[in-house]
Amino acid sequence: MSENITEEAPKRKRGRPKKEISDVTPVKAVAGKKMRRPRKADWQTLRGKIDDTEIVDYSLKNDYSEIEAINHNKFGVGIILKVLDERKIQVVFEKATKVLAQNWV
Repeated sequence: MSENITEEAPKRKRGRPKKEISDVTPVKAVAGKKMRRPRKADWQTLRGKIDDTEIVDYSLKNDYSEIEAINHNKFGVGIILKVLDERKIQVVFEKATKVLAQNWV
């Protein structure tokens, strides 16, 4: 008389497996604490590095690939972060970051 005994498979845990401390590349990582990335420079910091004589009035028709800062009628003074392509630039203003047009003929 043999009993039919079957072992149950272990239950799968949901979600991503937790990382071990040795798996995390930064040394400052502590178990249970979230790691923070360093903040990008904010508008105040970037604005402090720009001289007022370098600020150019914004127009759709101009090319801003060599310019660091613009003065927009609606958004105010903005610092150009990137030239995305030949017709778009990414600009950080005091309240928000915007993508603006350039070389628009």
